Amino acid sequence: MLSVEDRVAAAMTSPLEKVLVAGQAVRPPEGLVRQWDLPESDRYALLRWGLPDDSLMRPHFQAAADPELVPNLAGERERQEASPGQRLYSLVHWGREELQLRIGAVAGTGRVLKIQPKPITADDLHPALREANAGLYHPSVEFFSSSLAQFVETFWRCHAAMGIASELRQQEPDHDRPLEEYDVWFSRLHDCERIILEHIERIDSHVRADDTGTLWTTVVTELTHAGN
Repeated sequence: MLSVEDRVAAAMTSPLEKVLVAGQAVRPPEGLVRQWDLPESDRYALLRWGLPDDSLMRPHFQAAADPELVPNLAGERERQEASPGQRLYSLVHWGREELQLRIGAVAGTGRVLKIQPKPITADDLHPALREANAGLYHPSVEFFSSSLAQFVETFWRCHAAMGIASELRQQEPDHDRPLEEYDVWFSRLHDCERIILEHIERIDSHVRADDTGTLWTTVVTELTHAGN
């Protein structure tokens, strides 16, 4: 019987058609996507595979032919990721709806970015937390994937691999168990994260497995941070 770690690795390396869960695929209308100004490889990937029906990153395709997302280039970090005049096709709603986090593909290039109305700073926190987080800055524009095709593949593989790894998450030892038992369990969770992130880097070399600031790292490390 394969270990959880082996099954996670298989989800990140098997042919994509073996990873895809057909009943979970969400696809936009083909006629609409054909009107979007995206590289053909990106349109093909989105139409062939769709996106997984994920509870955190929820597919929510815009209904318009023209790109709807306008990035807020609030500062230097945002301007490193997007240029004035660029627009994005809205693909995914991420996290709690009130946060208005959107994931979209840049018209013309297919590069995938996370967009939010404004940067998150210490001013957005409870007053008691502001001093300790004085340097907080979450940009209003952040890089996700180099292309929509790479985003589609990464999303599917992560969705499958994290579903498998969550089985291990549910095996957390009871509080009265020896500390060594907990350490082994937590180490295995970290191994699952490492496997996923290393294979994401294989898919898209601009996503570094050792960079804690990438958005895919934020998604994947939910394994060891959930409930903490």
